Amino acid sequence: MWQAVVLAAIGVVTLAANVPDKMSAVIVTGPCVRPNFTTCLSVVQRSTPKALPGEVIVKINSSSVNPSDLDMAISLGKDFGVYGIDFAGEVVEVGAGCPKHAVGDHVWGASKGTYADYAFALCAITGSVPSNVPMVQAGTVPEVGTTSVEALKKLGAPWDPSKNLTIVITSGSGGTGLIGVQLAKAFGAGTVVTAASGADNIALVKSFGADVVIDYKVENIFDSMANNSIDLVFDNYGAKGSADRAMPKMKDPSVYLLLPGGEKGTLSKNPKPGVKQINYGEMIPSLSALDQLKTFFEAGKLRTHVQATYPLSRIIDAFAESATGTVVGKLAVVPDEIPQ
Repeated sequence: MWQAVVLAAIGVVTLAANVPDKMSAVIVTGPCVRPNFTTCLSVVQRSTPKALPGEVIVKINSSSVNPSDLDMAISLGKDFGVYGIDFAGEVVEVGAGCPKHAVGDHVWGASKGTYADYAFALCAITGSVPSNVPMVQAGTVPEVGTTSVEALKKLGAPWDPSKNLTIVITSGSGGTGLIGVQLAKAFGAGTVVTAASGADNIALVKSFGADVVIDYKVENIFDSMANNSIDLVFDNYGAKGSADRAMPKMKDPSVYLLLPGGEKGTLSKNPKPGVKQINYGEMIPSLSALDQLKTFFEAGKLRTHVQATYPLSRIIDAFAESATGTVVGKLAVVPDEIPQ
């Protein structure tokens, strides 16, 4: 182990044995149209990447499908190259300038081209997998986990528990929802209010720490709240009109954060006095966020929920399931050689 660290520090690439020259990878071969991805996604053979300075090569154990992956396939098409952002896996090559990583490390993070057997990752934003999280589950966390950590910190987290703050997370059962509910509690929120639908899903979201779960098919989450009752909003669903609908319910002062996405929601053009509005923007991969997640996982404050696991050869089916908008938790994607 120490030899590999020294070699990486002085600019020598370290490489595991038995890394093949070719690998399976997912690319876009034609126009993608939601919800049918059968004509645009293909699994092809590509050259296995080699580590450049500042990079490690990871043998992928798992990745996942996020709604943003569908959006990227539709908007970027062939221009993106190999698809996939999330990953967890084992380091098989360490490039120069990565003294903290060694061949054999179990790592996770966000990169480019992780729907593949191997992928590169920038060592500066690649973290160690929590010791108590299986690899298949770990690969579903980085994007939604980093997004939720960053969003809640923009909302002021961690918070003083004695303030008993009320936070609304507009969608509770998806990727950012389930981990966002847990993170809000871990960061000190007093009451977490969110939305889901169906008795089983509502019970699941409550088991992950939500105090109040509104059935969105029965009542809008903001209509269910009293006026002047909300301190913080993490609008991770972003439906049109949500910010305007929330304004009477917000306290003075309070903060409303919008996670922009496919639902095309916007911030309010007529915010209530005292309400600060934030557009989250895009997730920026962060080692500090990964380390925060690792700390919470190992302390027993976070857990995952994987609805289904797909082999790489069935990536089209994984995209189709994600396109239904009914996924609870996350969908994992693993190389075909890994048992399902």
